[in-house]
Amino acid sequence: MITDLLRRMILRKKEKFVFKGYKEGLIDFNNIDDEIGIYIHIPFCKSICPYCPFNKIVYDKGKAQRYKQALMNELTLYKEYFKHKKITSVYIGGGTPTLLISELEEIIEYIKASYGFNGDIGIEIHPTEVSDTLLRRIKTLGINLISLGIQTFDDETLKFLGRCYGESEIDKALSLIEKYNFKCLDVDIMTNLPGQAVEDIKNDLKKVYSYKIDQLSIYPLIVFPMTNLSKAIKEKNLSRYNELREGKILKMIDEISKEHGYTRTSVWTYGKDDKNRYTSVTREKFVGFGAGASSHFGNYFYLNTFNVDEYIKALQEDKKPINIVNLMTEREKMIFWIFWRCYDGVIDEHRFNQLFNKDMKKEFKLLFTSMKLLGMAKNDGSKVVLTDFGRYIYHFVEKQYSIHYLNKLWEESMEQSWIEEISI
Repeated sequence: MITDLLRRMILRKKEKFVFKGYKEGLIDFNNIDDEIGIYIHIPFCKSICPYCPFNKIVYDKGKAQRYKQALMNELTLYKEYFKHKKITSVYIGGGTPTLLISELEEIIEYIKASYGFNGDIGIEIHPTEVSDTLLRRIKTLGINLISLGIQTFDDETLKFLGRCYGESEIDKALSLIEKYNFKCLDVDIMTNLPGQAVEDIKNDLKKVYSYKIDQLSIYPLIVFPMTNLSKAIKEKNLSRYNELREGKILKMIDEISKEHGYTRTSVWTYGKDDKNRYTSVTREKFVGFGAGASSHFGNYFYLNTFNVDEYIKALQEDKKPINIVNLMTEREKMIFWIFWRCYDGVIDEHRFNQLFNKDMKKEFKLLFTSMKLLGMAKNDGSKVVLTDFGRYIYHFVEKQYSIHYLNKLWEESMEQSWIEEISI
């Protein structure tokens, strides 16, 4: 209901968002922006965590080899559109991307050579994958931003979440990574885990800040209906916090982070340097490669097929593996941009004007007037800055967006390799 109301009020849109099945000619790839990010999705994991909504399958060496070749084919298909473009960054996610570290060597070298890329490369790492050998290879490839997903230091909770490691393995991983002096070491922690007490969150914060990390990403566990976690929580009769309690936890995280010299750099991240960040979700424009990867440029937002076998098959036939496309209106593009700037906590009027040639506050007068009157935001020169209350509201809206929009979109994409049309 909340997401429907926001769509009607802010976008002036009564009908739902429609994604149509991709057909050749539907997307003009010449509209790829002059500055563009790249995302590469590696969907392989050694085991499947019950809470994870992302596109993934159990690792198989033979399929991984075929997948690598498909990625190379996809990069080759897009190469002509990237002439004279500046690639701002490359992020590699999953899944567990480092399971394909050998294959990624060829992929990264191809992007550098054929796309003229020379910039920051980020990758997600699973704690059990960390070793001297892996870290040396990562360094050699020019990967300088890493994100380690530990979720919590509590052994029992890790076991419930299907994570096959404990606090001692986390300590070994973080201690080893510190020696390699990456440009940015991000660590992922989750809150509002089933059965988790406030003291458990405090302990996680104090432990993670005892290491030399550059950024902490700390966010609530979102129980996607498409996963099996909800059933497991009910079976074990585990409790979780309500929205009001989560608001108090956000303040507690602020206070403890500040004590350790970390300030908030987005709704869910903290760092010592606002310019040194691991952030794969807030780029303005990006092209995604791999099964289930999304892309956004021009007035297009589209997803590749989630089915790994179908992804490989399409690229063996030199076809783009695009499944569904949303043709965005100008107003939708603007609010999409504002939504992710709210995640950053700062909305820059000048940047909005550069991108859309419009006055942000006039175009969305109701939104920004309401935010100011409700104490959700304040003006700071040409920027609109979210207050603590505004950050809490965004935190709530982001969760609803994930549960009511992303869940349906991803679930349908996992069930159907090629979709004719879907409304959300």
